[in-house]
Order: sequence, then C-alpha cells, then structure tokens
Amino acid sequence: MKVGNLQRLTTKTALSYSNSESRFSFSFSFAAMEKWTTQIESTEQLSLYLGLVDYRFAKAHMLKESSGPFFFASLLPTFCRDSTATLRDLTVALGQPLLNYHDLGELCFKIRGGAACLGVCRMAHACGQLHQAVQNRATKESLITALNAAKQEFSIMQEKLETLVQLETKIVSNETDGP
Repeated sequence: MKVGNLQRLTTKTALSYSNSESRFSFSFSFAAMEKWTTQIESTEQLSLYLGLVDYRFAKAHMLKESSGPFFFASLLPTFCRDSTATLRDLTVALGQPLLNYHDLGELCFKIRGGAACLGVCRMAHACGQLHQAVQNRATKESLITALNAAKQEFSIMQEKLETLVQLETKIVSNETDGP
C-alpha cells in the first residue's frame, strides 16, 4: 500500500470519526473508546512510518502513566503554542534590517530542542538546518528559506497533533468518567 493511500485512509477515518461524533452526541461505549485508541495508535504508527516522529514521541505518550492521564493531551497543545510563538519570533527577527545571529541561534536552539524532546524528528531536523545556517551566518534569504522549511514541517505535524489531542482527551475523559 502506498503512503498516499495510508494518509487518505487516516483522513477518512478521522472524518468518519467526526461524523459519528456529531450523530451520536456524547454516547460513549467501549467500542468507541477502542476505536479511538486504535485511531491514536494508527496515527502514531503512520507518523513513525512517514518519519514525522521517532521513539521519543511514544515515550512522551507513556509519561501519562506516571504524570497523570491528561499529561499527554496537555503537552501537545503546549508544544504547539510554544512552537508557534518561537516561529513567529524567528520571523520577526529575520525581518529586521540587521540580523542578531546570537538571538536567532538561541531561538533555533529552543525550538529544535522542544521538537527533539517530543520526538517530532522531521521538524527538529529542519530547525537544526536553520540553526546551522544561523551559525554559518548565512544570508537573510537562505535563513528565510530554512525558516520556511521549519514552518512547513511544523504545519504538517500540527494537524496530526491536534487530531491526537482530540482523540486522547476523549479517551481519557471516558476512562476517568467511567462507563
């Protein structure tokens, strides 16, 4: 099966999931919870297969065992907010007439570290390329190209993370509320 088909299947499953949610309102069942769990696992496995995440992502997911059931569902939006803010700060910094390579390097280091810790490896790699360009004091145009690559990787991952947060929240809510 080609990667394109896998992505399409995942999207259809997510759309089908959304449709059934609106039709059945808040009626949760064990079968629905199992379906959500399977969807999360499928999304994580697809992301691993596509090279979007690595083993650290699964480790972060397992931290909910020791850090509380909502840990993972709150970690992902925090990562997205922080990444969005840092990407915005990088964009503003690259828009200045004189570049402050030290500050750019710190911002690159911050966003790359966050992505790497969470296991968002393609984004971490793109941020690493941007950091390397900053260290090499590349031209503004080269830096903007590298920043756009990092933004693209974040955009790809953000949609998948939002889907995972929705599914994880529903599973955890159902588990804590009981049958």
